[in-house]
Amino acid sequence: MLWLDLGNTRLKYWLTDDIGQIVAHEAKQHLQAPAELLMGLTDRFERYAPDFIGISSVLGDELNVKVSETLSRLDIPFEFVHVDAAHPLMTSSYDANQLGCDRWLQMLGAVDKQKRQCVIGCGTAVTIDLIDHAEHLGGYIFPSIYLQRDSLFSGTKQITISNGSFDSVGQGVTTQDAVHRGILLSIVGAVNEISSRHPNFELIMTGGDAHIIAQHVNRSVRIRDDLLLNGLSRYFDHSK
Repeated sequence: MLWLDLGNTRLKYWLTDDIGQIVAHEAKQHLQAPAELLMGLTDRFERYAPDFIGISSVLGDELNVKVSETLSRLDIPFEFVHVDAAHPLMTSSYDANQLGCDRWLQMLGAVDKQKRQCVIGCGTAVTIDLIDHAEHLGGYIFPSIYLQRDSLFSGTKQITISNGSFDSVGQGVTTQDAVHRGILLSIVGAVNEISSRHPNFELIMTGGDAHIIAQHVNRSVRIRDDLLLNGLSRYFDHSK
């Protein structure tokens, strides 16, 4: 199987064997031209000769049409994920038309009917979703640490420092540190607040910034790098 994740900024793919083990994978910036990037990967995908291509995309209908046109040249069956609020693995009262595909798949990749779970996605946006025994209760969306920083720099004339690291939530004694630590604290504080409101929910974190945020949370966090891939495979296992 070949699994494609078309996100806001990156294209990721995984090739898995018959028992679900990853045998090839890559992530590339697509610069808002995913169809063109896919065109350059089609020879590689053709050599992989997968039986099926499963696709998660947040790009919208217009770009998805271009992606479909590109993949159609491979003569390999493919299908896009569609959010299903009544999926056999997890129900949701959230408006399915407003629930991002990647966010939903992250939950689908983690959901366990025996548990209460809080799934935190740390990508272009930070998403926090609560799941009670496979029932999605809803959640929260925040700008990522980098989006917050970019917004602050673009909207504030006196703050022009764009470098620095998100390595502490202690108070800063320079503007550079105060900016980075304040932004990180805003996310960590939100996670800690939600955690305190729902103490019986397991905390699960995924995404590129998960390790930055998790180390400052006030209780144990399970980091899962494979949630979206797991969600893709679980979705198609239950849609056939």
